[in-house]
Amino acid sequence: MLQKMQAAMQAAGFVGVEAAGGVIYARTYASTPEFTASTAGQQWRFAIAWPLRASAVQCAVWNALHPDAPLDVDLGETRMQFLGESRDLARWASLVDAMMVSCMTWRRMARQMDEGM
Repeated sequence: MLQKMQAAMQAAGFVGVEAAGGVIYARTYASTPEFTASTAGQQWRFAIAWPLRASAVQCAVWNALHPDAPLDVDLGETRMQFLGESRDLARWASLVDAMMVSCMTWRRMARQMDEGM
């Protein structure tokens, strides 16, 4: 099961696909944060974290729009999780892109005008 998912991720264009201890680590693009994929019964649990603490309201709005990929805050970072299969890899990549845009927008909204990146 692990090797089949690794092969599917590589075929889908994911980068840095490696397995350790039954968990797959990969990136949707070279410039994105690493995510994990671990077995969850017959499916896979994909998870990615972004270094931003989303507010409860931001998470609730996201979760209403994306009930299949809810956000929460774990260890001080905004985390998205998604249950899927190899046929859902394009959906996962799309969700990662949407999450990153949201997190960057929320970060910009929180910055003061004279604050750097």
